[in-house]
Amino acid sequence: MRKCCLIPICCLLLSGCGRHLDLPAQEPADLVRVTTLAGLPTLQIREIREKERVAALVAFVNSLPANWSVPWYGPQIGWVYLEFYSNRRSIGTFCVGPGFFGRVSGKSYSEDASRGRIDELGKIMDVDLWTYLSTNELGHAPEPGAVPAMPVARITPTPRVTPTAVPPTAVPPTRHP
Repeated sequence: MRKCCLIPICCLLLSGCGRHLDLPAQEPADLVRVTTLAGLPTLQIREIREKERVAALVAFVNSLPANWSVPWYGPQIGWVYLEFYSNRRSIGTFCVGPGFFGRVSGKSYSEDASRGRIDELGKIMDVDLWTYLSTNELGHAPEPGAVPAMPVARITPTPRVTPTAVPPTAVPPTRHP
């Protein structure tokens, strides 16, 4: 009897895990800023201002299927971020990482991305995104000269000091008028 009740309850709980959502369409933009995750080499391209390329990036984001979801383990961290602006106001964030795309719309959403779709985005940006995503690994040192070296913090333990006994001193009593 317990198993009969447990199975439907588990199915009901797990049914909410794989829910795919429709996100609002990316609004038209006039500028796209490109940044990379800290610790990874930066890309040559920092901003995209050409109207045709900005429009193509907006169309690309809006062409993705409605497979957006919030993974049960938390949002995925993108390696390359595209911040869309209109009249100097941020109107959307899109990111790409190894095998996924991400969007921020109240929450951070992601969906699987094939090599073909990542290459398609890279062609619009004029960057070889697939190679960038597949040759850079978090936690590994980038190619020499790709990113300026950061100074390494050195931690030196403070020597332990044993308190010495201080002989008591006679303090004259305070007199009040």
